[in-house]
Order: sequence, then structure tokens, then C-alpha cells
Amino acid sequence: MPHRHIQPTLDPATDAALLLRRIGFGTIALVLPIASLVSRRAAVVLVPIGVVLLIIAALIEEPGGFVTMLKRAVLSLPGMIVIGLVAWSVLSLVWSPYTASATEKAGNLVLAVVLGFCGNAAMPERMRASNLNLAALGTGIAGAFALGLIVITALRHTETDAGVERGVSVILIMAWPALAWLLSRERGLSAVALAAVVGLLALTRFEDGEAVAMICGAVAFGAVSANRRGASAIIATSIAGLIMIAPILPFLLRPIVSLFPQGTGEFAQMLAVWADVVSSAPIQLVTGHGLDTVLRGRLIGALPQTSPTTFLFEIWYELGLVGAVAASVSLYIAIRAAGRMPGALAAGGVAAFTTAFALSALGFATLQPWWLMTLTAVVLMFGAIARGQYRTDRPVAPLSLPTAGTIRPRADGAA
Repeated sequence: MPHRHIQPTLDPATDAALLLRRIGFGTIALVLPIASLVSRRAAVVLVPIGVVLLIIAALIEEPGGFVTMLKRAVLSLPGMIVIGLVAWSVLSLVWSPYTASATEKAGNLVLAVVLGFCGNAAMPERMRASNLNLAALGTGIAGAFALGLIVITALRHTETDAGVERGVSVILIMAWPALAWLLSRERGLSAVALAAVVGLLALTRFEDGEAVAMICGAVAFGAVSANRRGASAIIATSIAGLIMIAPILPFLLRPIVSLFPQGTGEFAQMLAVWADVVSSAPIQLVTGHGLDTVLRGRLIGALPQTSPTTFLFEIWYELGLVGAVAASVSLYIAIRAAGRMPGALAAGGVAAFTTAFALSALGFATLQPWWLMTLTAVVLMFGAIARGQYRTDRPVAPLSLPTAGTIRPRADGAA
């Protein structure tokens, strides 16, 4: 009887889903950090495109699985808290004096949260390593390119373009999932090379506080690597605690700052404004003044120009006690969950949260659309990497193959 060659079954739908998933994840992990160096709105455009492609791939492959994962995420305790925070932000539009700008800000926040939920639900149960390698590749190429642009600009004695500076910010925060992926695959040399490029880039960003934030992230990375459970608990409690005690911080810091020779500087003036706002409107600490009131208030003179730009002040001034509690609980749960991720992902996840919080506390790009989309991309990358940690143990190959004369007979006597 002649042997018949069996053709493998072709499934165009599955192939299309795999292709769309690779393009979608590549848009977020590979294209975004590179495009951020040449376009100011790269994150605002590319992240939604990438998430839409991931959703289409999930719907083609397994529609029921996508709906189940999305429902599970939304109905979970962390999901409900995040939704509550967003709902309170939208509700604050009722008493915000700047409804038009506040509505735009609320829309950006809602979009970022929706993309985060849907993007994570669209990830497959097992993410291919070939897709996840794009995270390190995109961050590495963008980092090297940005470093070259900065060196050329310095040699020409000109100022660095604002678009390049924004791109560097994107690269710095996206470096954490890329480093976590490389370390989880035991690619130590590649991780060291990427860390060196990112470290040099961070040294060029001292003025906006990004270097300080990256140092905080590096400390968190080391601490979690040494003691995952203890360090993640301490960091989560510290960040949540700082948010909750923010209204009393100016009263605690003003006597200390006044002891220094520069006690009448800008920082002291900022603390004075902060303390005056807390003292003059204690009832507003419960409900807040409404979304986007800090930025608009400073522009029209309702708040002094020396008023704080830190997230710790803005969350209380705009959303009050309700928003502060929701934000602190969300971050606490998220950091603790990151600390429970496998391997190097725990250290990378906690470091990313620490860096992002430090940047917001230092007043960097709070709730700006491009920054919200960048953080969404980082969350999606960590979610994808966490689903790419499965491994199949391969048998150890023998040092030498047996020859035909050394094959031992089986127990049943067959060769």
C-alpha cells in the first residue's frame, strides 16, 4: 500500500489572528518608542491602533475567551476600584468650573482605562517569545538612536528638540518591561547593554526629575530582587501612605525647610501655598474642586503661579478624599500584584510603578494624554510578558550518540 503524505490543515482565521496580534503588539512595543522620538503624538495614535488590532485578533481566534477575560478584569476588586476612580473623576465635572477642558481630560482618562482593560483581555493565554522580543528590540533601538541624537546636539552646542526629550521619557519608562523580559529569559549581556543605554539617557534628564525617578525605580528593582514579598509590601505601603498624608505634608515640611539658608526659595513658597489651600478650604478636601482645576486655575490666576505641580497636591485639590483613597488603594493593590509576578517581572513591575509615581510626584506630565497612553502601553507589555513565562523543559542531549553496535536490546528482546 503506497504511503500517502498528509497535508497539514490550514486555518486562515488562526493565521490572520497571529499576524494581527504580532502587528498590534509590535505597534506598541517596537514602533512606539522609536516613533516617539519623531512625533509628539505617537503614543496617542499608536497605542489605540495596537490595542484595536489585538482585540480583532482575539475576536477572530476566540471571541468567548476575550469577553470572559474582560468581564473577569472589570468585575475584580482592583478593576472596580479603578472604575470607581474614573467614575468619580467624570462626576467631578459637575462642580468643576472649567467644564470644557475638564471633559477632555476625563475623556483621555476613560480612554486609557478602557484600552488597558481591553488590551489585557485580548492577550492570549500564552504569548509567543518572538512577539515579546520586540519589547527589548524597540526600546534598545530607540535608546541608542536617542543617545546618538543627544550626543550630536551637544557637539553642535544646540538645544535638544522637545520631541526628542518626550521620546526619551517614553523610552525610560518602557525600559522596565524590556529589562524584565530579558532577565526572565536569562539574557544577561543584553540586559546590561540596555540598562547602560537607559542609564546614560536618564543622566541627561535631571532637570525634569526623570533621572531621580529612574534612580528610585532602580532602588525598588534591587530591593524587590533581594526580597520580593517584603520590599513590594514596603513600597506599596509607602506610596499609598504618601498619597493619604499629602494634605499634612506642607505643615510637616515647612519647619524643616525654614532651617536651611534657602528657606525662602521657590520650594518654601510652594509649601506655603499648599498649606494655605488646605487651611482655607477644608471642606473641599472631601469632594475636591473638580478635574483640571489646578492647571486652569494657575493659568487664569485663581491659584498662585507658585502653587504645587505635584500629583500629591493635584489629586487632593481636584478629586478630594474620595479620589485620593481610590488612587492610593489602586496603587497599593497594583504594586502588591506586581510583586507577585514570576521571576524578574516582579522587580521590573514594582520598579515601573515606583518610577511612574516618582515622576508624577515631581510634577512630570500629570495626566497628559501622551503620558497616559505610554503608561497604558507599559501595563500591556507587562501583561503580555507575564503570559510569556511558560517554558517546556527540553531533555538534555547526550554528549555522544550511541553507534549501531552499541544499541542495547529492549526488555522485550526487540532492538
